[in-house]
Amino acid sequence: MEKNTNRYEALEKFYYFGNDYCDPKLTDLDKSEIKVLSDDYCAELWNEYVSETKNHLMLVNDPKDWKIKNEIKKEYNWQADWNNTNIEALTANVRPFTDWKDDDTILFFWNQSSGVETTWGLICKYWISFLYEDEANIMVNPKSKNVIILSVNGNLAIAERE
Repeated sequence: MEKNTNRYEALEKFYYFGNDYCDPKLTDLDKSEIKVLSDDYCAELWNEYVSETKNHLMLVNDPKDWKIKNEIKKEYNWQADWNNTNIEALTANVRPFTDWKDDDTILFFWNQSSGVETTWGLICKYWISFLYEDEANIMVNPKSKNVIILSVNGNLAIAERE
């Protein structure tokens, strides 16, 4: 199967990055660092890194349904920090669980057809905006086995890719 050549779309696909939902507001330079994945390319990456059988994390009920293992739930709950716009919270409370660098490329998925490619530093800076939909999001660093799962009710887990 030939890989999709139309990998990216305009940032406007995700309206929340372009308006007042973002807190802090994204600078034009930072907006240019968020590459919106086309539906097909997003699905390719999702199938490669997350699941070939389920199109959303909330549908994963069996370990055979996804490419993630050794999920460890962490005590930190991000929901209160998100509700209170605590911009520094991800850096303070989640960054220590990984060895990811600010310039590492991260794939942030909302589901099989919605995702972006950006850097870890940018996600840390604008994490509140990335969680506009808080029904189980996953961050994949292609250079690392670790993934970060930000799930419903503020649950946080660190897991490994196969």
